[in-house]
Amino acid sequence: MDKIYKYKFQLVSFLFIVIAFHLCYGISIVVPTNINWLMSAYHDWGAHYLGWANFQHESWHFPIGHIENYSFPAGTNIGFTDSIPLFAIFFKIFSFLLPDTFQYFGIWLLLCHVLAGYFTYRILVRYTSNYLLLILSILLVSYSPVLIYRMLHPALCAHWVLIASIYYYTKKANTKNVHSINRSQIAVLVLSALINPYLFLMVIGFNLILPFKHYFFDHLISLKRGVIYVLIPIISTLFCWYIIGMISFGVRDNSMEVENAYGLYGLNLNALYNSSGFSSFFSQLPSYTVQQYEGFAYMGLGVFILIVISLIYIAIQFVSQKRKGTRDFVWLLPLALLIGFLTLFAISNKVSINDQLLFEFSLPGFILKIGNIFRASGRFIWVLYYSIYLFALICFLKFKVSDSLKMVVLLLIVSLQFYDIKLFMTAKEYPYGDYHPKPIDEKKWLSISSNFERIVTYPPFENNLVYALDYQDLCYVALKNDLPITCGYVARNSGNGNEEFKRQIQLEVNNGIISPTDLFIIAPDYLKDFNALIYKKKVSFGFLDGYYYLYSKENNQMGQHEFDPVEKNKTDSIKDVLAYTNKLKLIEKPNIEKGQIQFNIEKNTINNDILAIEGWAFFKDGKSKLNDSIFIVLESSNKTYLAKTLIKERPDLIQHFENDNLKNAGFKATIFTEDLENTEYNLLIGIKSDEGWIFESLNQPTVTLDKEFPPQKLSELPYESQKEILYNVEETKEELENIYISGWAFLANQTSLNSTIEVILENDMGSSYAIKTLSKQRPDVTSYFKTKYNYDNAGFTAKVKKAGIKNGFYKIGILITNDSNAKDYKLTDKTVEIKI
Repeated sequence: MDKIYKYKFQLVSFLFIVIAFHLCYGISIVVPTNINWLMSAYHDWGAHYLGWANFQHESWHFPIGHIENYSFPAGTNIGFTDSIPLFAIFFKIFSFLLPDTFQYFGIWLLLCHVLAGYFTYRILVRYTSNYLLLILSILLVSYSPVLIYRMLHPALCAHWVLIASIYYYTKKANTKNVHSINRSQIAVLVLSALINPYLFLMVIGFNLILPFKHYFFDHLISLKRGVIYVLIPIISTLFCWYIIGMISFGVRDNSMEVENAYGLYGLNLNALYNSSGFSSFFSQLPSYTVQQYEGFAYMGLGVFILIVISLIYIAIQFVSQKRKGTRDFVWLLPLALLIGFLTLFAISNKVSINDQLLFEFSLPGFILKIGNIFRASGRFIWVLYYSIYLFALICFLKFKVSDSLKMVVLLLIVSLQFYDIKLFMTAKEYPYGDYHPKPIDEKKWLSISSNFERIVTYPPFENNLVYALDYQDLCYVALKNDLPITCGYVARNSGNGNEEFKRQIQLEVNNGIISPTDLFIIAPDYLKDFNALIYKKKVSFGFLDGYYYLYSKENNQMGQHEFDPVEKNKTDSIKDVLAYTNKLKLIEKPNIEKGQIQFNIEKNTINNDILAIEGWAFFKDGKSKLNDSIFIVLESSNKTYLAKTLIKERPDLIQHFENDNLKNAGFKATIFTEDLENTEYNLLIGIKSDEGWIFESLNQPTVTLDKEFPPQKLSELPYESQKEILYNVEETKEELENIYISGWAFLANQTSLNSTIEVILENDMGSSYAIKTLSKQRPDVTSYFKTKYNYDNAGFTAKVKKAGIKNGFYKIGILITNDSNAKDYKLTDKTVEIKI
């Protein structure tokens, strides 16, 4: 083609690709400020946009692909939101020139079809110069069903890297161009790594076989040069992934592997002819697993006809003896082996056809590890898929008939192909413009959340709190106010950071602690987890769009917030129910009937004057009913209290014990102990049925109310006693606000029954404190020392707020006061650090 002819051809080809693009998607999606089509689709498109938008609005981090506010606090990476790092990083560099609402996904999709057409042209122009045949061929390949099918996952639409790799492998090399061919293939690999890891793993095979071909078959490069061409792209890719943050070194909890995932998304053997319901002629065939949609590889009726024609061509060549010797095609062997390996990897070790598993076989551990990382293995059929497309077109173009006849036949084939997949080729009516979430009141949520520094969805990292995929709309609100939020869909979790945060948040909530900078957005079923905070009147909360939102009363910016009447009535009624539910009732000491109740206590903690107990209980004799009520009893030496519990559904008990009446056998109790006296309490469990009450002692029979005592600053330290003091500081435990110290101590050869113990904290900087302790019965100490003296009262526990003590390292001392008010002091070998 001369230059003018070539430019006209390229322009016409581009116009046809754009027309086809408009039929598939609608040309309006390429408008950069149009985000409505992305966010309205939910999940894939929405998640990709949210990943990019958070990345755009945040400052640069290292690694450069890190996103902090999305799936906070561990955050994520631009590669793990499938937001196409290649484009994301490029556009972020120029973000100061971009509008706040900007998207490149429409442009990217169009570019994928254009580049698929371009590399198809580069392959087929070797076999014909007829521009009409080339245009029809380009349309056939660049709008293959498998490419259009992937439109919801734009990063995976870069099938042009596969076609380009086929092009460079099949390109005839000589001494002048062999190095440029290898450099071009290296560029394709690095680009694929910056687009999507799946495409990278498909392309890297070409970077192994291309230097091998040039060294072993063409004899154009040295072995050293071939090794360099293999190593350079691998090193370059690892470097790119490292600085972006898609891989890290020396981090144990950042594994990409999903255990036992390989094979779940494998290729069904019917993939090439299973239309999955997208054909005008062929019905959908069954699959062995629902997840086998990842191996969608329907060829299309037009391509089926093209394959038949290519087989006829091969047969004619064979019969006419015009075929070349096998040695002329041996250079294709590495390509054939690569295609075969990728196809086998796509099928996985679970070989199925339709809804039948034909057989399964074991694999070496390293292959399973790769398969568990790239678990959507069905995608690896794409190299075979495009090889079939291109091979069939090459055979067709080489047929010894007139170009006019070829054009008529190919036009019919393309028309038939597009009619067959017309469900793909019909533009969807995607919404245009800016996005405003319909299920929630965007304006109100923006107003409320603007008063906080972060949004904590509860439970954290759940993406379906009230309605399906509602994380997207909540993340959009957070994005508008540049706030971090604890939800968001990512392809891979960033280590254990989020799980640690989740445990910390739940600990704080259970202990009645909340930060004034946090806005909690809570699924209705989980409001009960905040009973401690609500009961202690530490928070305000409201109800909006099916969510509860809750925040600390110490948040000054929300002080003037007014609740509408409906919202106020709802929250007031919850407070009334909560006050009634958590009220302790003083009762007579109950009779205990051993062996009547089967139970398990799964949680029993006391912190910050809150006793939290969870577990399950039911009658052993099978008389349990769905309406049975479960209670917790606290029994001291002179008083007994009854506490109600909340029902916690336990379908697992129904299955395990084969009893449908155990659905409500789970319970959860939050008991506020600030009004109870400091002493030890026996714990009982009670079940009330239609026939009366039954009580049973728990496995953990006692609980001690270890209320903190304020530390008393000492002007001078006590002198160490000459008397022998035996002791053991068994535990020093630090929590968010408090330090716990426990153990035992006594004066040798003196009874401890009437003695009291204080813990002394002393340091070298002149700051020393005395802390009162709670006595704890320790008959084990008496029995261990085997003397005539009683040391049962030697146990102690101390709880002190860190805020009342200066930061620093402290030695722990024991001060014992006997019944005659004599004091004896011993400095122990234990230390504790106070750090706030």
